[in-house]
Amino acid sequence: MKILIVEDNPLLVQAIERAGEELRVGVDCATDGWEAIEKLESEEYAVIVVDADLPRHSGFGVLTYLREEIGGELGNVIVMTSSDCDDVRRKLTEHVNVIAKSSEMTALSAAMQLALRR
Repeated sequence: MKILIVEDNPLLVQAIERAGEELRVGVDCATDGWEAIEKLESEEYAVIVVDADLPRHSGFGVLTYLREEIGGELGNVIVMTSSDCDDVRRKLTEHVNVIAKSSEMTALSAAMQLALRR
């Protein structure tokens, strides 16, 4: 099993990588939406952690790609945002986990564990 981290902040990427290692899963990283889509076209991921605000192609663009390719629920996707989480949830029509970027890593780790069980 592998996790894809789509995040442009290297410190946050390192923290999420450590959480993935603790869960004993492989971790791939993408720093923007286009790189993420390239990885998604060639790999399957048990969990996808996406920053909503990315350079070149936003996290919402990645979600649009996933919705078109996978359809239905995206229960294995975790969206991180600096915006109001409730507002972001209202904008997303499918079931996606939304976590504030300011959350502790334990909240993200718990969300990753839950998504891995699905």
